[in-house]
Formats: sequence, structure tokens, C-alpha cells
Amino acid sequence: MKTRASLVVVAVTAGLALAGCGGAASSDKTAKVDPAVQRVLRLAFFSDMATADPNVFYDIEGDAISQSVYDGLLRYRAGTTELEGALAESWKVSGDRRTYTFALRDAKFSDGSPVTSDAVQKSFERLTKVDQGPAYMLADVKRYVTPDPRTFVVELKQPVASFADLMASVWGPKVINPSVLDKYSKDQAQKHLKTNAAGTGPFMLTSWRPGKGYTLKRNPNYWGKEPYFERVEIAVKPDVSSQLLELQRGDLDGVLHGVPLSSVQSLKGKGGLKVERFDSLGTVTLAINQDRPELKDRAVREALVRALDVPTLVRNVWGESATAMKSAYPQPLLPSGAAPISYPYDQAAIKAAIPKGTKVEVVYSPDSSGVQRRFADLMRQQLGKVGVTVSPRQAELSAVFAYRDNTAKAPDFYISTPTPDAATPDAWARIVWHSGGGLNFFNYANKQVDAKMDQAVKEPDEARAKALYAEAGTMAVSEFGEAPIAQVKDTMVLRGDLTGVEHVPAYPWTLNLGELGRK
Repeated sequence: MKTRASLVVVAVTAGLALAGCGGAASSDKTAKVDPAVQRVLRLAFFSDMATADPNVFYDIEGDAISQSVYDGLLRYRAGTTELEGALAESWKVSGDRRTYTFALRDAKFSDGSPVTSDAVQKSFERLTKVDQGPAYMLADVKRYVTPDPRTFVVELKQPVASFADLMASVWGPKVINPSVLDKYSKDQAQKHLKTNAAGTGPFMLTSWRPGKGYTLKRNPNYWGKEPYFERVEIAVKPDVSSQLLELQRGDLDGVLHGVPLSSVQSLKGKGGLKVERFDSLGTVTLAINQDRPELKDRAVREALVRALDVPTLVRNVWGESATAMKSAYPQPLLPSGAAPISYPYDQAAIKAAIPKGTKVEVVYSPDSSGVQRRFADLMRQQLGKVGVTVSPRQAELSAVFAYRDNTAKAPDFYISTPTPDAATPDAWARIVWHSGGGLNFFNYANKQVDAKMDQAVKEPDEARAKALYAEAGTMAVSEFGEAPIAQVKDTMVLRGDLTGVEHVPAYPWTLNLGELGRK
């Protein structure tokens, strides 16, 4: 699987917002919207999308656009990790879990042409040909069958436990208008689709102004409920304090991520704003470099993690926006109680297990909310209590992804916040613990852990597969090559007059724009 850099909290070098932003309304009532923009939704990104091409897009900033202009066959029901139909009205899975049959709904592309099984096949085949990050989701496909225009069949080489969920992933296979693929066939339409869209979603991408913003307009041929908003304007604003000021002035309708906790507390109820905290699969982890001399001993690695007093640390860093991990997996990927973890705090025992004079380096990536830096600072304080000298520093993602090339010279710890591609245990375990995992920063490797994952992904019995994932997770975290710390919430500040607010745990930093309305 190719690396998705933004599985880690995106490196946005935005200034931190102060608790009291000047020039804002102090009333508890939402400022009235100019009638001219009553049906215009106004949001902001911290940076541009790298591309709008759904077969190449593998980032987080931009999910809101990708989910609004394209559909896959399946999606997750609002607020849950339960699957429901998107372009597929229904689907069936064969007993051996090798054949998936999708019954397509009567849907149209934005230009009014019909969605057919041949169109779906063409889109799926393009994903494989383009061969970018999301292409791994179709790596086990044996062939496609289109018995009629409304039936699409996928035959797999072997069972893939997470296949249906990958069809619902925000980065999963999307259906692209085949006429556009034919018109720009010379390069698989990559140049055209980098800044244009040809989908079936509730909106159409009508303008992309690099460094400035995007315009989406309502799709007149959308198969679902007509969106309330006629237009969506998304500006590029790298500074979170600027976004918050515009929100308070009534020039934005929401800030979707990156809000400092101090600002969250001060803005709650101010100017008619509301703070929304949504369940998310984003999980703060501490990658531990076993190739560093001071961390080769497992007992030392465990003692260093326990010395953090994780529940207190999580409370101090994230407040109500995160909970300390109780499982090796984000919830609810496994049944409650599966693969349990705990880091009991016993300062005397911990201190005895750590050699005197131990020094470690802790690295984090910059983020607009400042929580990564806060985590590193508290690590320094906590480990200092047991005699460990900690040197925290910031590193750009490009440097972080190079650590695995020379782990002996890499730092001791790296703080990250991975988000799995789908709401399945495989989508989590494979990126952080598998020897080839995209977010296995320090080359943790255990053949037994790999084997259990590889067995689980092919296991047709769901309960047995989850048991194998639990075993893999328990084994991996017991070696302290990576320590799950906290499951974070997507925290957003929105205008109080927005209605129809829907969020999906597996779709980070975004809302269902097609369901949003205004009072």
C-alpha cells in the first residue's frame, strides 16, 4: 500500500488562535446572514487539495469536496460505522465471500447521463491503471461482470474481510462519468480530473482557484434529496485564527478542524456558535524506535510509556475532545473488551526499570491546534519525574517518512494521529503494525503478527477474523513498538443556525454537505 501522508495530522503551519479573538460579537445569538448568501455555505481549508482526481486523492484536507462531488457504491450511515447503499441500492455477498453483487440504483451523472454497470466497471479499472494510493483496495479483484446495466459483480481472487468497507471509504473507488474518461483518454484523464470533477454527488466542482478556493454548485441531476444550499464556497485560509475571526464575524459557517482547545472553550455559545464533537477513528499513537540503543530493552520501552500517566496526560492535552485508549484498536472496530490495554502508573517501579541517565528525543509534526506540541511538552515533564531527559522537536512529514530508511539515526519517539482507510480492524492494524505498513515509521516487525493479520483478512467467518485481529493487536502492543494513547474526536465550531449536521466517524474533518441546511 502506498503511503497516505495525511493519515498523520496534516502539517499545517498555522498560528495558534488565542482564547479571546478580538472583533467578535459577544451576543449569544447567531448573527443574521445576508439574504444574498442565505443558500451559500461558506467553509475553509487550511491548504489546497493536491488533486481532485478520486483515483489519486489520498489526503484528508479535501474530503469535503471528494465526498460531495463523487459517490461510491456504498457509504457509512451518518454517525455510525454501519454500511448502507450509495450508488448501489443493495448488495449481496456469496457464501465464500469471494463474489459481491451490487444492484445499482437509477442514478445519473451531473451531465444527465445514466450510471450503468459498464460505467462502474470503467471507473474501477481506471483506479487500478492509475495505480496510486487507493489502488490497493482493488488489488484482489479477479474480474468484473456486468450481466445487465443495473447489476455490477466483483469476483475476488480470495476473501477480503474489509472489501465492502473499502467500497465505503472516503478514499475508496468512486464512479466517474465514462464520457469524460473517453474524451481525455490519452492520460487516463488525469490532467483534466486534477482540477475538474465528473461525478454523481449532490454538488459539482465548478471552480478551483489555486491558493484561493473552490466553488461547488448544486447538481441538478443528483439521485438523492436536493441539497438546501445552491452553492458552497470553500476558501483556502492557512491561519486558524483568521478562520475563527471570520466565523465570529459571520463570514464563515464553520471551522471543521484544527481549533485550539482554548478557543473551543471560549467560543462555546458565543455569538450563537456551537461546538460539535463527533466520534472519530483518529487515534493518537506513540511510535517507538526499537533500533535506538536506549530502547532495545522491551522493559524500558514499557516503563517509559507507563511513566506518562496516560489518562492524566490525555485529560490535560485534549480535555473533552479525546479519551484514553482501552484497546489496541480504535472503537468500535472490535467488540468491546477485545485486545485490552492499560498503562498502570507506579512511579517507583517505573523509575527502577529505566537506566539512570536515559535521554530520548520526541518528534511531532506541526498542527494548527497545537496538541502535538502540548503532548510532547507533557511527555518531557512526566518522563523528567523518573529521571529521563527528553528533547522534543518538530519535524515535517517528509522527514518523518524517511525515518524507516535509517532507523538507527531516527528519533526515539514519534507522535502521530493515524486514521484508518475504513472502519475495519484490518484497515487499522495493517498500517501501524504490519511490517509493510504505511505508518510503521520505525520498521516494527513480527512475523506472527503479520501472519495473523494475513490470515484474518482471508477468513470468511467474521467472528473468527475479529478474534485473529485481536490476537495480532494484543501481541503487537505488548512489544511496545507502538503505543495507542488516545482516540480523538472531530471537534468543529459551527454557526448555530446550521441544520442537518451529519458526520461519519470514518470520514475525518468533514460533514455531509448535501444534508446541511440553514434555519
